Amino acid sequence: MLCVGLNGCAWTLITAADATGSVIQAGYAIASNYSSPTFVNGRPASISAVCIEVNQMVSVGDFVPALQLALNRRGIRSDVYNPGTSPASCEARLVYSASVDYGRRSFSDNPIQYLSVIDLTLLQQGRILVTARYQTGELGMDRFSNASVKLSGMIDKMVIDRTELRPPTLQTSQIN
Repeated sequence: MLCVGLNGCAWTLITAADATGSVIQAGYAIASNYSSPTFVNGRPASISAVCIEVNQMVSVGDFVPALQLALNRRGIRSDVYNPGTSPASCEARLVYSASVDYGRRSFSDNPIQYLSVIDLTLLQQGRILVTARYQTGELGMDRFSNASVKLSGMIDKMVIDRTELRPPTLQTSQIN
């Protein structure tokens, strides 16, 4: 029996090591669902619609859909256009760039691709309203977070949440 050879002190150390491992795993799980920009320059913009200029140099397939989803969650409508074809009706334009890198998750030998740098610039009538940058370091807990998590953290700091500005909807009940 294994327990016979372990005194109370050794058992306490094993339990502490197990608890520490659980805390570290929980930290990684939380970090993979939360991300914050490295810096934001400017105040959150109050806009209701934005046109996103496609950057063909960004090879992450879910980047633009994740960007549109982050904007939509804040109540901002978005349209996508190719460079040089910006519709005249755009309230604001959003341009972006991103870089990918490769790394290994803890306890894994397989390298995986992740977004290491993201730059977003929101422009209105040729004027920069706000810029944001996400940049991960070697030890960045959130570096393996997906595009949606990283972009949501950036958009949250760049634009005012329009969903909070909407008046509450009134519900009527029908009496029979």
